[in-house]
Amino acid sequence: MAKIIVSSRFIKNPSSQNAGKLIRYMGTREGVEKLPKGIDTSPATKQQMTLISRIIKHYPETMDYVEFDDYYNLPSKANATEFISAVAERNADRTDELKSLVSYIAERPGVEKLGAHGLFSQTDDAINIDKVADEVSNHQGVVWTHVISLRREDAERLGYNNAQVWKDCVRRNANELAEAHKIPVSDMQWYAAFHNTSHHPHIHLIVYSKSGQGYLTKQGMEKMRSTFGNDIFRNEQLKLFKEQTGIRDELKAEMNEVLEGISCRRYPITDETAELIMQLQNELNNCKGKKVYGYLPKNVKETVNKLLGHIVHENLPLRYMYSKWNEVNRLKLSLYYDSEKDDDIPIEDNKEFRSLKNMMIKAVLEMQVSDADTTWKSTKGNEGLYNGILQSIASLFSSKAADRINEINAQKRNRKDGKTLSKEQQKRLAHGDRSVDGGYDKEEKDEEDSRRAAENAEALLYLADGIIDFTKRHAAQQQIINNNDTNDEELSIGGI
Repeated sequence: MAKIIVSSRFIKNPSSQNAGKLIRYMGTREGVEKLPKGIDTSPATKQQMTLISRIIKHYPETMDYVEFDDYYNLPSKANATEFISAVAERNADRTDELKSLVSYIAERPGVEKLGAHGLFSQTDDAINIDKVADEVSNHQGVVWTHVISLRREDAERLGYNNAQVWKDCVRRNANELAEAHKIPVSDMQWYAAFHNTSHHPHIHLIVYSKSGQGYLTKQGMEKMRSTFGNDIFRNEQLKLFKEQTGIRDELKAEMNEVLEGISCRRYPITDETAELIMQLQNELNNCKGKKVYGYLPKNVKETVNKLLGHIVHENLPLRYMYSKWNEVNRLKLSLYYDSEKDDDIPIEDNKEFRSLKNMMIKAVLEMQVSDADTTWKSTKGNEGLYNGILQSIASLFSSKAADRINEINAQKRNRKDGKTLSKEQQKRLAHGDRSVDGGYDKEEKDEEDSRRAAENAEALLYLADGIIDFTKRHAAQQQIINNNDTNDEELSIGGI
């Protein structure tokens, strides 16, 4: 489920649809900023279930609300109340249609009042709520109404649990808000109020053009959601972006090593991949113009894509790195929607890794291959592929073991000399500090744990290097056998 929820509607004829009521509702809704003492997890009442059935029958789009998802997963009184409240909140311009819903929640806590009401706007000038209500009701153009909400845990963690923070957020994004609505900034008017509900703290936001201009498209709504989401979750998004960039750089470096290994015959590949390499080289040599992916004919691009997919699929570290990249990418996308159900984008279709294609094109052009070349191929079925997979696993273990050894050595360098520490502990004990009791034992235990961890890492490194050496020697021996078999076949044909 998305971390930020944005619901958008518009009022085409504000005067006939009582838009002023929405302004008063936003700014004066009964309640103060306080959470209930506890959340009632007992089953929803019959009255609530009947009312919810009526809601989803007449307004099926409400089943897309995050509150409905909460109610569907746990049909409790609290979740039922939150869903009914959300329907009334986000459809407040339909007050005549939703009187039963509005009356149902009339006594619940809600708006944080800034003086006589909770309305705020771009400046700190005093707001006369009655005047604003009349202004909106008599507006001749379209009035857009939005509800922007967060989950309670996110609002608390990020500090979006009060009106001031939301006011600052809307103000600093006013330019983007105007752009999304296709309204000049100087011509845009907006009002908002913060409702501190228990499950999903949110703001009501009204936007319109003073001169009646503007329109809001689906792309505009997505832009608005992206603007607020990236602002509110900017630190988390930045961290994920850096992590994703690091994984992408590691994958590129590994891909470069794999291509060098293929070119130097150190890395065994399947017959199909070898044939794709030769096919791509022939196609590239017959191409005119730049040998860059963006300039290639469609059929050559298809060969490049297919080869990239095969190489990544056959290499365990590449496959592992790309799956990690996709995990981080899903976390980034979860800001906007439920991305857990998304399938991984094939690497050949991912624009983020387009540079791999040009890297591969360059490497293939430099390879010395021919149709008669059997260097890469295995006459023992998939034996070459299994060798490659085993070597990839061993390389991954070797890398992790080396990292662990470096980490342990760094810890040792940072650890104080045992004698110095002993003198410090004795001095502190002499001054009555009992917190160091047992310090000697702890220090000895840390030393022993580090020693054992280093021994285990070194053993893993030794084993991995041994496997790598074995696979290389085995591949070389197999190649000699293959070459001998080929020579024997040629001699036999020559004898005939």
